[in-house]
Amino acid sequence: MGFSDGFKDFWGRQSKNFKVLLVRDLINRLLGNIAGRYGSIYIRHLGAGAVEIGLLDAVSSLVNMVLSIPSGILTDRVKRLKRLYIIGRVLSLPISLIYAAARSWHVFLFTRVWGTITGRFSGPVMNIISIESLTNRDRVTGMAVRQTITSAVGLLAPMLAAFLITYFGGLDYASSFRPLFIIQFFVGLTTFLLLLIKLEEPKIERTMPESGIFSSTFDIFKRVSGLKRLILMNLINGFFMGIRNPFRQLYFYEVKKANAFIIAWQGIVSTLVNLTLTVPMSRLADKVGRRKLAYIGRLVYASCVLSALLTPDTHPEYLLIYSFLSAIGGTMEIGWRAFLQEYIPLEVRGRWSGINSLIGALIGIPAPIVGGLIWNLNPDYAWWIGFIYYPLISLPLMMSIPDKKKEEEGD
Repeated sequence: MGFSDGFKDFWGRQSKNFKVLLVRDLINRLLGNIAGRYGSIYIRHLGAGAVEIGLLDAVSSLVNMVLSIPSGILTDRVKRLKRLYIIGRVLSLPISLIYAAARSWHVFLFTRVWGTITGRFSGPVMNIISIESLTNRDRVTGMAVRQTITSAVGLLAPMLAAFLITYFGGLDYASSFRPLFIIQFFVGLTTFLLLLIKLEEPKIERTMPESGIFSSTFDIFKRVSGLKRLILMNLINGFFMGIRNPFRQLYFYEVKKANAFIIAWQGIVSTLVNLTLTVPMSRLADKVGRRKLAYIGRLVYASCVLSALLTPDTHPEYLLIYSFLSAIGGTMEIGWRAFLQEYIPLEVRGRWSGINSLIGALIGIPAPIVGGLIWNLNPDYAWWIGFIYYPLISLPLMMSIPDKKKEEEGD
């Protein structure tokens, strides 16, 4: 069977929801988050310092912490998942317009809170709908196909954003970013209407959880072994990622002196790697083991962090090496993401999302503030911490997660 016949057979047995979500992803990848790479730079121009940028992430985490468990239980109890998702999406639509109209960074305190609240409605539900749209047989292949096709479309988005920002004044002016948020609003409206009309209600067999909030939530630890280690891994990973991620683009712009087009080319390089390597990596993951390939990816991530650190501010174009290595590390993790999707049963996904979000929120409150304080000392320090973190902390944590099948055989 040739490639075309194999793809035709794969495509023919896929659900309508998989195809609808693929169209949504294509639209979003092209224009849906066109301003995303420049968010921290925009907030900086509106008067926020490094600690204030960290504070915004901390506020989001605080709201997430409060809502995580209740929203997880709601997700597992509600019968019409599509309706819950649609409610969250429609409530989030005005956020991009508020970004466009902002004149002070303080507005982002409101939008972060509002965005987190609406995300707790829609995020866990969409996760379930997305997982349900693929069978275990097709999960890795389906994820690879989705990532490859959307990557092809996404090649245009970074350069389009760079041209728009440059046309409206450049990275040094807040007004240059506003048209991008207006575009995001109309794209969000388009994808909302697509999902409202075309998305089907997922078919999931549910077992009603216990009536008590805590007993029904933490019952999943009895049903799925190994979750405590997974939570520990997420807790530690969340802290180390949280001290660096909010300031990544700001680091490229202020410290490494990257302009809009270099940042755009970073996105294009990442997309090209995803486009060319996602399918081969998914096949390699099935051949050598989904987890083993992800372990190597941790070391690749360490090398990409080091490449950013060693980039001189006189040659910011060397940041493309960072994007190249980071994207390779990401493609190596496709098997790990599939492993995690199968690790948690769909009928407890809502509660798991609640617990996982609670843990992430707890560590997400101090981590970006710590990151802001580290930035004020020396922006490079957070990157050195990241370089050490991947091989010495993240990799051992990943290896400590037990295989579900082995756990079940031991019970």
